Amino acid sequence: MTELEQKLAEEKKRLDEITAPSELEGRLRAALETAPKQKRSRMPQWISVAAALLILSLAGYQYDAFAYYGKKLLGFEEIMPETLTKLNEAGNGQNVDKAMTLPDGSKFTVNGILADENRFVLYYTLDNSEGVGEDMHFMELNGFLTNSFSSHGTSTMNEEGTQLKGMRTFEPVSPFAKKLTLEFQDSHSQDWLKITFPYDPSTAMQTKLKQSIKKSVQVDQGNIRFDSITATPSQTTIKGKLKVDNFDRISLGFEGVKLLADGVAIDEIGSSVSSTFNGDVFTIDFDVLPDHLDSLVLSVDTFVGYKQVDERILLTAGKEATADLNGKELIIRKMDVTSDGLEVTVATEENILLDGVTIQIKNDEIPLTTTLRQDYAIAKNGREYKERILLFDSTQLPDAITIKGIHYEKKYGETVEIPVRNK
Repeated sequence: MTELEQKLAEEKKRLDEITAPSELEGRLRAALETAPKQKRSRMPQWISVAAALLILSLAGYQYDAFAYYGKKLLGFEEIMPETLTKLNEAGNGQNVDKAMTLPDGSKFTVNGILADENRFVLYYTLDNSEGVGEDMHFMELNGFLTNSFSSHGTSTMNEEGTQLKGMRTFEPVSPFAKKLTLEFQDSHSQDWLKITFPYDPSTAMQTKLKQSIKKSVQVDQGNIRFDSITATPSQTTIKGKLKVDNFDRISLGFEGVKLLADGVAIDEIGSSVSSTFNGDVFTIDFDVLPDHLDSLVLSVDTFVGYKQVDERILLTAGKEATADLNGKELIIRKMDVTSDGLEVTVATEENILLDGVTIQIKNDEIPLTTTLRQDYAIAKNGREYKERILLFDSTQLPDAITIKGIHYEKKYGETVEIPVRNK
């Protein structure tokens, strides 16, 4: 029983225990018999209608209050990040409880949703007394002016393996949609399945901050343009355009881009890049902003860079060779002639990619054919390196190897200030 329900019950019990004095009935009867007769007047119709509307509105208000106390999702605390947990505790979101039976007999339930301008979060349950298989494969949400693709999610299974609870994040949906259709696939079927459920846009949380940025940062092989920031109760999203030729040459992505609120870094949730007719666009998602702040800054601490080194390294069969590439160490571990060609094993730091690699055999220069694989290795000094096997079209051991340049994680230290307008 909630605190509100307990107070109502106590008040009802108190009223039931109240009794009128024994002499009250006689006094009232005598007063009625001696009172002069009065003409009964009828209440005007408009007053009756207004009173009825007032009663209905109060009843509706009372219903909403009880719905608020009862719509907190239960059982998903284990998979909710801190921000979503707080929003759930505050009663945000919409209960759905729409279920369907899957081809294998499992029961799939859309329990609830949480929406704002930045994202749409769906909470679901999969039940089967004989055991639940793998998690679902989610495709998209469709509705009026809505075609939202799934981005990421997580789930957890109970100890018996009979129930799976999960949450899935989608792109934001249209505020004009009144119902949504989820397209998904279970682990036992190759067919895409659908379930439609109601959506109440009025339950979507309001945006806290939305404004244009339109400022660029130059990097070695292009530029990053930050276009806008949208801060909602569930996350903060930066959008922009990317024109950097070597962006995907190392796996750094936007890890070196920080959002600072009053000098404190906001945790990054994730990022994505997609191609459009006008070039590549990106999205960087951060955690929520504090309720009050005086400064907001985007800092490009590190990003992919490029350095031309033109380094030639002499090689000797059976011996390791090392070189300094603009302060970055390169180790030539070994060379082997195989049925595929000449394999040269090299080791570098994590975010380094060699560019323009060739080998020299007497007067011939042979370019790199491909990279076969890469692994992580620990050197004798305890440092971790990334090992790669470079394949060349040769059956002879080379005299030297030449490196034209390197793609690497470079420190930039560029900042972009975002004006803050406190209300």
